[in-house]
Amino acid sequence: MKKILYTLLNISIILLFFSACKKDAVIDGGLSDPNINMTTYDWIKSNPRSMFDTTLRVIDKAGMKDIINNAGTFFVPNDYVIGNYITLKQTEVRKKDERLNFTLDSLLNYTPQMLRDSMGIYCFKDKLTRDKLSNPGALYQSNTANVSLWVSLIEASQYIVDGVISTKPKYIYLTKVIGDKDIVESSGLTYDPTNDPKKLDIKVLCQTTGLITTTGIVHVLSNAHNWSFKQQ
Repeated sequence: MKKILYTLLNISIILLFFSACKKDAVIDGGLSDPNINMTTYDWIKSNPRSMFDTTLRVIDKAGMKDIINNAGTFFVPNDYVIGNYITLKQTEVRKKDERLNFTLDSLLNYTPQMLRDSMGIYCFKDKLTRDKLSNPGALYQSNTANVSLWVSLIEASQYIVDGVISTKPKYIYLTKVIGDKDIVESSGLTYDPTNDPKKLDIKVLCQTTGLITTTGIVHVLSNAHNWSFKQQ
């Protein structure tokens, strides 16, 4: 009986894994057909799930349509990512005065240049496809002056089931180094060279990768990311 239950549990896990892959294209980062017959800006604007409505408002206020379409690669932050930033800012202003609020309108009141500087860190001139990435990755200059980020392709051990799924998935990460680059041991243990946890690098998973528009490459950042790498 225990053996049967164990087998059924494994089957359930496997089915759940494949379902998640099909829905979000997280594992291995891509869709069966990654080609999109429109520009990066138009794809963001026409997304059927309306995942980028807030992102688009920021892009438009910043006057970044051409910058987005001229980027070789755009690591696009979705509405959740912008929302995370707004939540952090709300907490920040409430510490000064509990009557204060920070909303999307507050964000859109930033100057176009401020918004361009923040959104521009996700734009790169290089076409960063999976075949060009590695572990530990490389440092790339973003569209924002003096802001470079690490882009890497890292093998993970999740979803491995003996005799069924043996190929380890690889994820694309976008990383902002805080101070000196973190040290990663073979065991996976990560720490800052100063051993200060507040100086740990900010490492962001891409939940969908490898979309190819008519103007460039698109990777979609994890919902958990805070826009502009804002720290709590």
